[in-house]
Amino acid sequence: MFKDLSMRVFLIHLAAFVAITAGLAAVNLWFAPQYPWFIWVLIGWGAAVATHAFALLMRQTRRRERIFIDRKARSFTVHLFAYVATVLILFFVNLTVTPNLWWFYWVALGWGAGVIAHGACAFRKQQPHAPQEAQPTKQAAKSRPRPAPKRSPGTPGSKSSKRSS
Repeated sequence: MFKDLSMRVFLIHLAAFVAITAGLAAVNLWFAPQYPWFIWVLIGWGAAVATHAFALLMRQTRRRERIFIDRKARSFTVHLFAYVATVLILFFVNLTVTPNLWWFYWVALGWGAGVIAHGACAFRKQQPHAPQEAQPTKQAAKSRPRPAPKRSPGTPGSKSSKRSS
């Protein structure tokens, strides 16, 4: 159906997500309907599937902006998307499970430092490389005499291949 490998991998990821979360929802609602814990799996894995879909969209678009054609910028954008989604999920978890103790911002600060470093590397200006003067030009390489190939013993023309009488 889809010839693109990355699209097939995404569809497998999406199908696994739907099937497994549906199975977990059935198990959860059958054994413990008073506490719907499958929602945490649905939210967490759903963010991963959404990030995968976003990365696929960024790669397969025909737009010409740097964020779409430069691999480093595209990678940073996907990383930023995953960071924002995860921090929002953790905020929601913090708000619903432990509203009196705020902890999600520690993850946001630590991972945020990594995202900032990734952005600095992805969007910094690239300096042109200094010309390498040690490499000879093609013309100089052609004019240089080549050494004669060495012959191994036993090949025609070598001394050891001639019979001695």
